[in-house]
Amino acid sequence: MSTGWIIGYVVGGVIVLLVVALLLLMIRGAQRAATKAEAILAALEESRDNTAPLWAVDDVNDAVERITDGAAAVREHLATKHGVAPT
Repeated sequence: MSTGWIIGYVVGGVIVLLVVALLLLMIRGAQRAATKAEAILAALEESRDNTAPLWAVDDVNDAVERITDGAAAVREHLATKHGVAPT
């Protein structure tokens, strides 16, 4: 076997080792990214659960508005019934 073939095998082996090392680094990085993505997803789900009552604020505001409108109407009715100017 000539020296050229030996050099070619050595260079080819080095290239294969480099490719394997790069693939292992890529796989490791993908695993880390997947772990972080799962943690982010869990945090987003937790924040969704913790902020769910905020969607009811609009309903509470509507109820308060109906109550205050009703109270104002009652106040006006009582004021006119007793001859007092409404405030």
